[in-house]
Amino acid sequence: MIRKLKQKKWFNWKNLVRFSMILVILIIAVIFSIRFDLQTIKHFIQTHSSQAILISLGAYILFGLTFIPTFPLTIMIAVMIGPLQAAIIAAFGNTIAAFWGYQVGKSVGDIVSFEEKKSKLPFGLGKLPIKSPLFMLVARSLPAGSRAYSMVCGAYEVPIPTYLWTTSLMFFLNSALLSFGGLKVLNII
Repeated sequence: MIRKLKQKKWFNWKNLVRFSMILVILIIAVIFSIRFDLQTIKHFIQTHSSQAILISLGAYILFGLTFIPTFPLTIMIAVMIGPLQAAIIAAFGNTIAAFWGYQVGKSVGDIVSFEEKKSKLPFGLGKLPIKSPLFMLVARSLPAGSRAYSMVCGAYEVPIPTYLWTTSLMFFLNSALLSFGGLKVLNII
């Protein structure tokens, strides 16, 4: 069995370790998603207010590995420590999580030899200008799929400097809009 697998071009021990690590991260993300409770996190941040920034940053990174939306956390932090601080923490935490998603996408792309299969994608998806900064800014501004987009960027091997500045900028703009706007809405209510 192992001999047959070794004959396959994509199989090697490095890819097996990568795939195992991705699987472990996904299992942890699913468990975290199932056991998620925003009130518990809010209470924890309030009781440990001196470490609110680090706790919030950790929460953003964990949320980024799942498909739990981070906007309630952003608004909660905006109320607790201020909208500008919330926007900065949200942008930084989401960027770190997005970078991890990029690395997962890169690993999966390496495992399945994505570059070779890209031209065979349906609907001309292999021809999208994924590496274009303008395309990246527009794609990041769409509310749905920004986490999956990180993995796509990794699989397409978007240059890391371009990926990081476009991702950070859009996360900051979205987080600032959300934290300042959410705080205004809460004050009206």
